[in-house]
Amino acid sequence: GCLGTLYSHQRTTMLRLTTFPRTYKKKDQPEGANVSDYFDRGWCFSESALSSLTKGCGNSLDIGRMREGKEYDRPYALIAECATGGGGGGPPPPG
Repeated sequence: GCLGTLYSHQRTTMLRLTTFPRTYKKKDQPEGANVSDYFDRGWCFSESALSSLTKGCGNSLDIGRMREGKEYDRPYALIAECATGGGGGGPPPPG
């Protein structure tokens, strides 16, 4: 479907927040809120798997790696901090 294409397309950038900020309190969230860790959530695992098959490291960013208090004045500084790897290859797109 369309979502699979969005997450696996080589030219889209995937932004993931795999960790909660230090100030985030699970106990303060509304009843029924999903407070599971990122990789314990089915869809999060799926989107990461799809993304890592085709994207290079600059298109698969974990913004949970951002450092508190650090200013990212250039996109490349943010990419260097948050790049998560990725396959960077995969089969070529059809057509």
